[in-house]
Amino acid sequence: MGLRLIYGRAGSGKSKYCFDQIKENINSNSPIYIITPEQFSFTAEQKLLETISMCKDHHSHCSVINAEVITFNRMADRIFNEVGGVNNTHISKAGKSMLISSILKKQKKNLKFLGNTDEFTDVILRTFKDFKKHNVTLDFLEETMKVIDNKYLESKLNDINLIYTLYEEKLENRYIDDDDVLTILSEKLEKSEMFKNSIIYIDEFAGFTKQEYMLITELLKVANQINITVCTDTLEEPQFIDTDIFYSNKVTAKRLIECAKNANVKILEPIKLEGSNRFKSEELKHLEENLYNINYKKYSKDNNDITLFLATNSYSEIEYVAQNIIKLVRNEKLRYRDISIITKDINTYSSLIKAIFQKYNIPVFIDDEKDLGQNVLIKYILSILDIFSNNWSYESMFNYIKTGFLELEKDDIFELENYCIKYGIKGKKWYEDDFKYGEEEQIKKLNEIRLKIVTPLIELKNSISKSKTVKQISQELYLFLVKNKVFETLNKKIDYLQTINEIDMANEYTSSVNLVINLLDEIVSLFQDEIISFENYRDLLKIGFSSSSLKNIPATLDQVIVGDIDRSRSHKVRAIFIIGLNDRSISKCK
Repeated sequence: MGLRLIYGRAGSGKSKYCFDQIKENINSNSPIYIITPEQFSFTAEQKLLETISMCKDHHSHCSVINAEVITFNRMADRIFNEVGGVNNTHISKAGKSMLISSILKKQKKNLKFLGNTDEFTDVILRTFKDFKKHNVTLDFLEETMKVIDNKYLESKLNDINLIYTLYEEKLENRYIDDDDVLTILSEKLEKSEMFKNSIIYIDEFAGFTKQEYMLITELLKVANQINITVCTDTLEEPQFIDTDIFYSNKVTAKRLIECAKNANVKILEPIKLEGSNRFKSEELKHLEENLYNINYKKYSKDNNDITLFLATNSYSEIEYVAQNIIKLVRNEKLRYRDISIITKDINTYSSLIKAIFQKYNIPVFIDDEKDLGQNVLIKYILSILDIFSNNWSYESMFNYIKTGFLELEKDDIFELENYCIKYGIKGKKWYEDDFKYGEEEQIKKLNEIRLKIVTPLIELKNSISKSKTVKQISQELYLFLVKNKVFETLNKKIDYLQTINEIDMANEYTSSVNLVINLLDEIVSLFQDEIISFENYRDLLKIGFSSSSLKNIPATLDQVIVGDIDRSRSHKVRAIFIIGLNDRSISKCK
């Protein structure tokens, strides 16, 4: 049993070294695991398959069964299935947001600093996530408050402690917070046979949380050997945080060595990798070596591989990128998948990239999280909630009407909207009596449309007014969607989108249906027979939607990938465009 650190600068071949070692040991009796962050797992699986295919004795004994790519979360699922003892329901981010919002509302009089707003809910959610990652317990919070002299800080901690206590009480023995999974995994790992006598490679991590250090310590106790890659120039004691670009990674290496000592295992001779295998361009290699170096060296040769383009606006910037992608594909014979675009502000550029790339016939996948507020199903549900909450206001009514689920002609909608604006139709005028103003033929037509719109809503309002619990309101809302064939209509749209090859939009609609059903299930699971006003129910559901997002998957392999600089990762590209680059958006990147 032992720990080996594999270190070197960016592009020095740390991952390649790991996979070369796997290729040599693939036929050993020890199972091999490659642990990576979630965003690297697919790339690692591809590398593993490539490695296996290059084995010399591939046709006889070499088998991919001996090696496996896994993430910490997948590891947890496997261990829990093996040893049992974790049968509680997982609570999603949306569920946590709804629960925190409910606690804030109920404890309003007892809170001195925090209030019940979306902003506070989001802040508390992030705070609790950090607490879990770094094992900040309720006991630790209470002990900390005893030694604080700052009244302002003490007031904030008192509020957080109260909410945290109620939050944990609600989850206890009923739900599993995903942020607790690694802590539970560390406790159950010793009962598992999965990693005993295994060889583990931990690759592509920029650093580890306290939870992950605890888990690595437990893995060291059962595995034959753990190899961990660290991006750093040396393993010397870190000294100058302001001038050493590898300072945090050196701290990581130091803490990993402490984990090995705590586990009473050997610290094997580290592997230092020199040079740069990643950068085929001398310019990129020079940039990596000197970008954050105080005593930097000037590149003396001609520059061809790094180009700066000063755009007058976002449109000309993306136009320039599109034109150069076409040149690379036609002249340099690159595939679209060999090209990547990264930015710090993906939401700003997303729609612009889609429009301009469509003009140039460039296939593109944008690795962003869709804004649920723009999804047609979510808009439909929120508009219903707003109609009852805002007393049938003009805005909420036409948000509902224009979603496309009412089977109305566009010309009829426009005529109805003009009529409502002209005669001030809102509130009770929608449902207490027929429209009376205007020509008789027009009034008759518009009243037929009005009844088609209003009748289902009146029925829903009457059923909800009789309902008092979260479960009853959720059931009535779901039955309304089914009765008015909303899911059926959406499925027809999905089928049509697939026939015209609009796969991304079809996937978005499919995901939105699953998300709505899951969210309704979760709000019922969390609050069950709790009596609630419709206004409070609406607020909870809105919080749930705002905390959810729709994620895309690539529709095809040969696409230009557009990603967020903080989240997306792509190693195997031959050309990369960084857009929106300035000191404010990207001050320091690795």
